[in-house]
Amino acid sequence: MNLATGIEPLDERTAGFRRGGTYLLTGGADTAKLAFLLQFLDAGLRAGERVALLSAAAPDDLLEQADYFGLDLASHWHKGSCVLLGFKGDYPRRVVHTPDPDEAFDELRHLVSPPVDRIAIDPGSFLWSTRAGSSMARRFSGWAEESGATVAASVASGLEDRPDPSTEWVLQRASGVLHFARLANGLHQIDVQRFTPPPEQAGPISLELVAGKGLVPPTGRIERRSSDRQTSGDAPLVLVELGATVPDDLAGWLGRDRGTERPGDGMALLRRLQGGPASLVCIYVERSRTDEAIDLIRTARPLTTAPLLLLSDHDLRSGDRAEALDAGADDVLSDGIDLKELDARIRRASESDRRSAAGAAAERPIPVDGLLSEEELRSLLRERLSSEDGALFSLLRFDLPSVPDLGSVLVNAVRAESGDLVAPLGGGFAVLLQDARAQQAEAFLRRVQTELRQHGHSVSLEAEILSSPDESDSIRQLIGA
Repeated sequence: MNLATGIEPLDERTAGFRRGGTYLLTGGADTAKLAFLLQFLDAGLRAGERVALLSAAAPDDLLEQADYFGLDLASHWHKGSCVLLGFKGDYPRRVVHTPDPDEAFDELRHLVSPPVDRIAIDPGSFLWSTRAGSSMARRFSGWAEESGATVAASVASGLEDRPDPSTEWVLQRASGVLHFARLANGLHQIDVQRFTPPPEQAGPISLELVAGKGLVPPTGRIERRSSDRQTSGDAPLVLVELGATVPDDLAGWLGRDRGTERPGDGMALLRRLQGGPASLVCIYVERSRTDEAIDLIRTARPLTTAPLLLLSDHDLRSGDRAEALDAGADDVLSDGIDLKELDARIRRASESDRRSAAGAAAERPIPVDGLLSEEELRSLLRERLSSEDGALFSLLRFDLPSVPDLGSVLVNAVRAESGDLVAPLGGGFAVLLQDARAQQAEAFLRRVQTELRQHGHSVSLEAEILSSPDESDSIRQLIGA
């Protein structure tokens, strides 16, 4: 006997999922895999079944997201027919590091008791891509079969790249593999990669993700959703801070060609995304709150097709970066955000030819391996300050200390290939760092000071740092513009 997935076009194509089978959902972030899992569980609850959801997201976030799609999991959760389990506490660490796969799944078996009819896992790959290798994958398949439930689990990536051996092992033994994708026009697509028995009709299934309805056949009216990706127009930047305050220079740069809205916390961000489109969503985080940020990304991702970035001026752990990308972030930048790199990442995430490419379209000076004249520098600064790309740079002005050949030291320290320049200015020297924030300028100054010490110069090197556009007026005053 087959079970309805709750996705009508898919059920018509495949006759539903086989009871007791294991089905894998592959595809990148923002492809509606979690929405599918929530709808799959809702269909079971409507049929009087008992269901369970194992997720890295917090229960409150899952319930709110289900409610947004018109799925009433909350009342069933309170009644006990819907079990919500999280990868919380030290369970994730023990699963990843356990040499004994039985230990991890014995705990799961205890938690999902009495038995349930459907189990959804997001991401499922967490349970088999561990240090235990393929033995963990074999135990996962055994646990899924022993549970007697129909299991649907997401895989954190698509099939474009060769999956790791454990994932490959699970894929080959699954009853069905569904590949999820989001199209440029805002629609979502499910491709039945493998299914038992094979469906008679081939080809992808197109769906629309609609508030109050979930995944449904396209209505033909998707203008708002498809336009969310455009960073021009009236849609604002939505910026939320978790435990850290966005520096003024970064906030000003992000909002330079769009309005900015700053919800006070994660819940306010979710309410804001439910209310209308955004051109860009940025979550700026203190390192100690990255787990909260990742949960927020996972919940916010189905609510918007705008690029979603996790930003931090702290050095985030590589594991946190990977989890954020798996949760649905388009990109993660940390440890001193470089504006030029940030601009490139945003343009790539936007996938829009209509967006003006600040920093890419503006002409950059030809790299110069040597000192410019003072007049050339003044002329260039006047041009940069009047440009339309936001005049993104930092200027360091050095008084002339008792350091032999300081100009050559500075020339050797800059990134000539990026258009950085050194020139005399007002009796000292000036360094123009292209697309650099004050933070990068300070790092440059420390690097030069270290180099001087290594060459036996004990002088303390100081510089005035002026960053544009925030301090453009001061720069104009300095060069007499």
